[in-house]
Amino acid sequence: MTDTPGQELFGMNVRFFYDDNVLEFLYMDDFQGGYHAVGDPIIETFGAGSGAIFGLNGSPMEFINGVVELTPLDPPAPIYLTGEWTTLFNICFHVDDPAALNINNFCPVIIWDLEENPPELWPGYLDGDDGVVMSVVDITGQNDSSPTTENVVHLNWQYDGTPEELPAGNYVPVICISTKCGTPLPLSNWSLFLAIGLMLVTTLFIWRRRISG
Repeated sequence: MTDTPGQELFGMNVRFFYDDNVLEFLYMDDFQGGYHAVGDPIIETFGAGSGAIFGLNGSPMEFINGVVELTPLDPPAPIYLTGEWTTLFNICFHVDDPAALNINNFCPVIIWDLEENPPELWPGYLDGDDGVVMSVVDITGQNDSSPTTENVVHLNWQYDGTPEELPAGNYVPVICISTKCGTPLPLSNWSLFLAIGLMLVTTLFIWRRRISG
């Protein structure tokens, strides 16, 4: 989304962290409006305890560094950003956490690589890292793209509200899903299954009588 209507995203660095004990990055797909991934994302794994900066105790963290851009030649009809969320692509994960197989509220963490109070240069969490960078199509036509001021909304994680970055923020389970595969049979369907069951029992009874006769 944007607070300046009529903007069209040109490209962005898709940079984020997640708990390596819980998730495993697979791929990006379902690109909309002529966007595409530029090569394969770089994946960097950090050992146990690396999640402490994010208030995730001893969790090992994994860092994804990818690029998404608008197709330069003959893109589809442009997708102009508004004040409402617009989906441009998906990010898919494998769930590694064995504790997440049968729970009602699975609340994984995705932390976009943008400090709460970034300095003028290198606003990412890693040394020499410029974090999440987005550009928009230059409406003047003089350049391909123009710079933006970025803001991000993390998944189940929030900034801690202080200038210091140790820890940078905290786990906040807000968006959760159920990972239970089985669901109770709706009460309205029980009459149908009862009727099918009675039909099977009656058929079996008739068949046995014919055999015995």
